[in-house]
Amino acid sequence: MIFNFSFFKTSLFAAIPYIPVTLAIAAIPLILGLIIGSIIAIIRIYKVPVLSQILHFFITFYSGIPSMVSLLLFNLIYITQFTPVKYGGLIVVLLVFTLERIVYLSETIRSAFLAIPKGQYEAAYSAGFTEFQTLRKIIIPQIIPVAIPPLTSHIVGAVKNTSIVMVVGVYDVLNSALKPCMDTYSFIEGYIAAALIFWVINALIEFAFSKIELKLKKSKNVNNRGKKYV
Repeated sequence: MIFNFSFFKTSLFAAIPYIPVTLAIAAIPLILGLIIGSIIAIIRIYKVPVLSQILHFFITFYSGIPSMVSLLLFNLIYITQFTPVKYGGLIVVLLVFTLERIVYLSETIRSAFLAIPKGQYEAAYSAGFTEFQTLRKIIIPQIIPVAIPPLTSHIVGAVKNTSIVMVVGVYDVLNSALKPCMDTYSFIEGYIAAALIFWVINALIEFAFSKIELKLKKSKNVNNRGKKYV
């Protein structure tokens, strides 16, 4: 097997225009998953009757299904039960990935909530704070630093997970990098080009979040020193 730099360059330049598509496929489910997952986490923490049990069953059930299986299953339902539309495959991808992010992010947020000592809630209630004020002013500011490391892993995982969309015909970085390989019959260059792009994207994400985490830690240390001398 001989690596051809010219083929690699062709695959690389074919994949680069699809970086925004890959980022959108990762970002939209992440944003929706973070919002809906946070709501689900709060419902389960406060043990809302019936609803919390239903959500617990959904999360337990769906978390056991591989992404590829979900994607193929929902795509099969779409192509057999609905009239295909132009961006139908992309809609299926976003639906599947959003459900997946909701499941995993709700557990991440719930774990971050549970990491806060109950005394923080009791102190806030004794100071006259309502539940909403307690969450907004006391609990959530403490949850964010706890949730940053697992959230970073979720974002990196979401970007890498986009590579499976090629099975339903959606063009992302991987699919577009392999397209020129159909003419050359040499796929190693396409895979390496896609791997390089994914690595750069995820390296930038991890760098950005490491800076955010460091800044939050410094801010926390400053606040703690300020409280110490009050």
